Amino acid sequence: MTCSLLVLDLDETLLHTYREPTSNVNDYWDADYVVYAKDRRSCLAGILRPGVTEFLVWASGIFEVVVWTAGHDDYAQMVCKLLDPEGTLINHMLSRRTCIRMRSAATGDIMYVKDLCALGRDLGRTFLVDNTPHAATLNLSNLIPIEAYLGGDSDTKLKELQRFLESNLVRLTDRKNDMRILLHRQLNLKRRLRERIDNWKSTQQAFPTS
Repeated sequence: MTCSLLVLDLDETLLHTYREPTSNVNDYWDADYVVYAKDRRSCLAGILRPGVTEFLVWASGIFEVVVWTAGHDDYAQMVCKLLDPEGTLINHMLSRRTCIRMRSAATGDIMYVKDLCALGRDLGRTFLVDNTPHAATLNLSNLIPIEAYLGGDSDTKLKELQRFLESNLVRLTDRKNDMRILLHRQLNLKRRLRERIDNWKSTQQAFPTS
């Protein structure tokens, strides 16, 4: 089978990480990992999304797998070892320094955009799974959106993602096929985003500024 590239977001896609003071250590009884800061005053605790290991095992047998986080290098390396301790499931781990830093004109917030062109792969066979659509601003046609994971053991989104990939993408092995056409037909993401923008504009018009 011809290899395609599957780019996976990290936080709220494969796991949920949160920072807490160490005084709340009793609250971490259900965490899958806890990493203490150097000053021992705070720590990062987190929960793996249900089915993440099984999903990575499946994906690694079909795709070239990249995990791309807007977090810093040390965080990315720590989580990579957690998700793939044997180094056999994830081909590449990318961090914030490989993102494009942008500021929202509307809110002033800093956004980190993942430019798939920088990976040097065929964009017709590259997919980005991310819970934040703005991360795919430059490559919306490659985006497979996923609902944010904030904890809980009843989440089934990774199983649903695997079924989607199996039924719609993996079976297409002809290099002449541009997978973005299929994503456009299945998800119609650009239309949905335009509808959100139009709805936002209509609410702004309903509230005069003067």
